[in-house]
Amino acid sequence: MKKIMYIFFEKLKIYTINFVIFFLLIKIFLYLISYYDIRYADKETLHGDFTIVVFDDETFYPLNLSKLKDFQKEDFSFISKKKVDRKEWDAGDDTPSSFSYSIKKIENGHQIETEFKDPERTVWSTYQVVDNNIIPIKSRLYAFDYILLAIVLALLTIYGLNYIWKYFRIKLRVN
Repeated sequence: MKKIMYIFFEKLKIYTINFVIFFLLIKIFLYLISYYDIRYADKETLHGDFTIVVFDDETFYPLNLSKLKDFQKEDFSFISKKKVDRKEWDAGDDTPSSFSYSIKKIENGHQIETEFKDPERTVWSTYQVVDNNIIPIKSRLYAFDYILLAIVLALLTIYGLNYIWKYFRIKLRVN
C-alpha cells in the first residue's frame, strides 16, 4: 500500500508541476507572439486598433487612427505639456479599461507611445507628431485571439520537456 501511495503522489507531483509550467508557458507565449506580431508602418499594415491621443484643454482622449479624418484638427491638439499620463474607466460589467501615453521630444517633433488596454486586448501604438501631422511608426497587439496558438506551443514544449526529462532519468539510471 505504501508503494502505491508513493507512486500516486509522485505522479501527482509531476502532473502538478506540468500543469503550472503549462499555464506559465501560455502566458509567456502570448507575450512572445505579440512581440512577433509587431507591425511597422513602412513595411506592413498596422493593427486596426492603432490608437492616438488627442488633447482638449485639460484632458485627453484615445482616438482610433482610422477615425481621425472625421475630426477637425482645430478643435484639439496632439501635444501636451504633461509628458506622461494615464486614465482608467469602467466599460460596464465591472470591466476596467485604461489608456496611457508618454511623449518624447525628438529633433523635428514629438514621438508618442500609447497603450490602450481593455479586458480582451492591449494595443501599443507608436507615432510621431510633426507640424500637427500624425506619422505612424509601429503597433503591437496583445490579444487572447492568440490563445490557441499559445496553447499548442505550450503543449509541444511540455511534451518536449517531459521527453528530455525521461531521457536524462534513463541515462542517469544506466550510469
